[in-house]
Amino acid sequence: MLKYGGSVLLAVFILTGCAGTVHRDNNALKSEFAADSVSEVEVQMTDEAQKLQTDNTQFSTNDLLGYIERKLDGQNLLKNNAPYRLQVTITRFRIRSAFSAVMWGIMAGTDSVEGKVRVLDRDGKQIHSFDVSASYGLGGLAGGQDGMRMNWLYGKFAELTIAELTGKTEFTNVKTDRKDAVKSKSTTAAKSTSKHLFTIPDDSNFAPLENADAIPYVNQHAKDSYALYLTRQKPRAYVIADSGAWAYRVGKDALTNALVACESRTQSTCYPYAIDDHVVWQTDDVARNAIRRKVLAEIAAGQNAGRAVQSTETVVQKAQQTEK
Repeated sequence: MLKYGGSVLLAVFILTGCAGTVHRDNNALKSEFAADSVSEVEVQMTDEAQKLQTDNTQFSTNDLLGYIERKLDGQNLLKNNAPYRLQVTITRFRIRSAFSAVMWGIMAGTDSVEGKVRVLDRDGKQIHSFDVSASYGLGGLAGGQDGMRMNWLYGKFAELTIAELTGKTEFTNVKTDRKDAVKSKSTTAAKSTSKHLFTIPDDSNFAPLENADAIPYVNQHAKDSYALYLTRQKPRAYVIADSGAWAYRVGKDALTNALVACESRTQSTCYPYAIDDHVVWQTDDVARNAIRRKVLAEIAAGQNAGRAVQSTETVVQKAQQTEK
């Protein structure tokens, strides 16, 4: 059994070309969780995953749901009065054609299904979350039967989901809660002498630093990534937009780079949510814009000492061109 807090991703290989992993990201939740039953299971797709359906017609959320429910029922884990329910969100999948699987086997890549599983209580509050990935890469006659390959993927995904749900996962990538992670990295972080090129705005008191659920507009994946942001070295910056776009970066140019990454994904303007250990997000549009202009002006001034200070928008445009 791996000790919780390990950071190495381990895979369980059942046969050559077949694998499954669980990646737990607790986001300030308990490091250990085990449920004795669930009342219902929901399987859905992200918008991005839905776009993959045209080229991967063999995959079915209904079939995956059936596998999970049957395995739960087989272990007496599906009960109407259970305090928890499962929400499975498929984020990505790829299924080879039968011809490619037979002729090229793993050389044609692997069949794979990836998703995020959330354990919710009766009020819809998240109690636990983890990522599950199952892949199948066999070729020849074993890989040519669509039904067999899909059954293996569904079965493996369900098996890993239930193992983690019931606290029996042995091979996992565990990211501990923020307090433990920060404590384990405190020595390294203390050695970092790099600073931002601007004065960090005052705390806005919008929300506690650790409360990822308070971040507006963004999806669950962004909130999970915020937990990782909180473990990274300073300087660091996390930015968001009302379109749901987000990004975080580390280093002395963290804010500029985060804004560039965020705005490359959206037509909206992105704004700082957190800088280092400070939540600076403002609900007022005027105040939010004022903070953005101020810090970008200071960055521009610092980068152009001895020369005419460039406009803040020019700084961002140049950074965007550099990334391209």
